[in-house]
Amino acid sequence: MLHQLLERTLQADPDRVLLEFHEKQWSAAQLEESSNRLASGLIQLGLQPIDRVAVLLPNRPETVFAYLACFKGNFVMVPLDYRHHAAQIRYSLNHSGADVLIVHRERIDELEKEGVLAGVQTILVVDGSPDLPYRDVSELLSQETKHAFPDEFEGDDLCVMIYTSGTTSRPKGVTLTRTAIMAGIKKYLARVRITSEDVALIAAPITRPMALRCQLLPVLYEGGCVSLIERFQVDNYVSALQRPPAKTFMALLPGALVQLISHPDIKNCDFSALRMCIAGGDKVPHKLHESFHELTGVALTEQCGSSEVGAYALNPPFGRKKQGSIGLPMYGAQVCVVDEAGGDIGVGEIGEIVVSSPLMMDGYWNDTALTRKTLQDGWVRTGDLGRFDDDGYLWFMGRKKDIIVCGGSNVSPLEVESILLNHPSVSEACVFGVTELNDMQEIHAFVTLHAKDDPVSEEELIKFASEHLAEYMIPKSIHFTDELPRKGAGKIDRERLRLRIETGVDDL
Repeated sequence: MLHQLLERTLQADPDRVLLEFHEKQWSAAQLEESSNRLASGLIQLGLQPIDRVAVLLPNRPETVFAYLACFKGNFVMVPLDYRHHAAQIRYSLNHSGADVLIVHRERIDELEKEGVLAGVQTILVVDGSPDLPYRDVSELLSQETKHAFPDEFEGDDLCVMIYTSGTTSRPKGVTLTRTAIMAGIKKYLARVRITSEDVALIAAPITRPMALRCQLLPVLYEGGCVSLIERFQVDNYVSALQRPPAKTFMALLPGALVQLISHPDIKNCDFSALRMCIAGGDKVPHKLHESFHELTGVALTEQCGSSEVGAYALNPPFGRKKQGSIGLPMYGAQVCVVDEAGGDIGVGEIGEIVVSSPLMMDGYWNDTALTRKTLQDGWVRTGDLGRFDDDGYLWFMGRKKDIIVCGGSNVSPLEVESILLNHPSVSEACVFGVTELNDMQEIHAFVTLHAKDDPVSEEELIKFASEHLAEYMIPKSIHFTDELPRKGAGKIDRERLRLRIETGVDDL
């Protein structure tokens, strides 16, 4: 059960190190004590079961304490993305009805200036200072545990509420029950063999589903060690790889992996202990697969999922992979590819991926209409397009909303991007459609290059694309940029790039 997540390690070896941050370590017993004290402190503040606790922190021990404390007190954890702006945070706080906000000191000035904190009943600060009018979390962590925790829990009690990035609409509160979170841990471990000897290096935000459900919770449950980095910065990540203990489990977005393997000191890292590296959240280019394997001797493991359903497909980490596919359906998950009417389609045909799983959401918080639209007859319509091959492997074909209608045909941006990425000069690519004055869509692309002084031209890349793509799929324009903009969980922001073309403003 979630309130006893560390129980097996506490019984077997309470001194085993489960958490590492800035070269400081916490044993299972210390982690349990800190989370007990925080849970007790929250009860003392007046929190009741199912009350919401919002957390605006980077990857820190206090973030881990908060998860465990909420599991113990039967509070609803509302992990806010630390990269979000004040307006997004204000909406999520108000919409969730959070009673408590645990926030890092460095965000206080910005949130006060924007009036975000005005409606929150209790504010607790991490790394605070005496001049602030808010209590410091360290006060609660220094007090003895004085309050009893609930001893009965219902599986359908809400447990975690994760807000989507809200780049094209208001953020949506994805609600997950205690049963869904626990099922996610056990089903993931049934596919991914994590042991107490594993050391997971986590730089992706643990307030987001990928790092939370695929690294943090499964590793803690098995008694492995979690090595936290506050946020992904490639220099810090390389430094962490070079420090003991040796890392066995990595998980990063493809964009972060591109930065990693391009780092000048990466060849000084020892990957002999590395067992697996999960890549998810975006398409993994063929060249990235090859470069990572050449560097580490380990094959990248692609997976695909969403806030609403968790991981729904995964290449076997230690079995037969199909490079470029997102693998086989997750244990316990039913995955289908359907047409517009919701009917099943055949092998090799492209349709929308729908998922039914014990890991999936209960619904969207306070949004019955959107819940009914997304969750139909026990199936979540993911908005992802895919196809199954003859062996039952699933291939991600892009987001339904990103499909470009050009020349009377549907064009997947991923198909065009994969060709551009095959050019030796291109590091990253983003393709999208722009509606012209004649109401027809034209294909445009942005690319980054491996070397900034590479002389490759737009004309050369368009010619290269024309040699591998049908005429209607060739980009009308290809633009060079030093860096592609990111959103939310670190995915490339197509909408912002589309706006650059539509408005002619380069710094959007």
